[in-house]
Amino acid sequence: MTINEAITKVKESSREKFDASIEVHVNCVLDKEKQETVRLGVLLPHGTGKSKKIAVMASGKLAEADLELTEDDIKSIETGKMKPKVDFDVLVVEPRFMAKLAKVAKILGPAGLMPNPKNGTVTEDVKKAVAQFKKGRVDVRNEANGSVIHTVIGKRSFTDQALTENFQELISALRSGKAQKVGQDWIKSVYICSSMGPSFEVAL
Repeated sequence: MTINEAITKVKESSREKFDASIEVHVNCVLDKEKQETVRLGVLLPHGTGKSKKIAVMASGKLAEADLELTEDDIKSIETGKMKPKVDFDVLVVEPRFMAKLAKVAKILGPAGLMPNPKNGTVTEDVKKAVAQFKKGRVDVRNEANGSVIHTVIGKRSFTDQALTENFQELISALRSGKAQKVGQDWIKSVYICSSMGPSFEVAL
């Protein structure tokens, strides 16, 4: 079915008592032996409807950030006093600070919060990156040891048009962000659903 038809079905079948997130699940063709992965940042035109707590490590003060990490904070992450996904949802750093994060890579990595240039979380322009994440930039990546991408494109309360435009931006970014797959349709199938509702396949 088309994305418009799928969105209608998702909304009709959603029975959650809250404003459910609208999720997209993409089955990819990835060569595990070559350790092919997908990871990129996508700025959704209408955001996700969810506010994110953004932490930074930068040379100057950033009023836009929710949390400015210090070396003491890195120690707190190491000891478990500060927790990724609880105390912050995104971590953006200048390249010069990456070495300081090495000791907590095993904590940040599994949480999906280890900064990476591919998704825009390692950058010289931290201020711009923070602004984009506030507007609705999402980190898109395949699951560990798998070929499926899970992400959110909005809320049930979003208009059909807003959800459609977010979906189209996601697919466009995926197609253009996987250069090594040129000449091959590496997106196998795409499904859309609400947080707790049934999924519907979208024809691309």
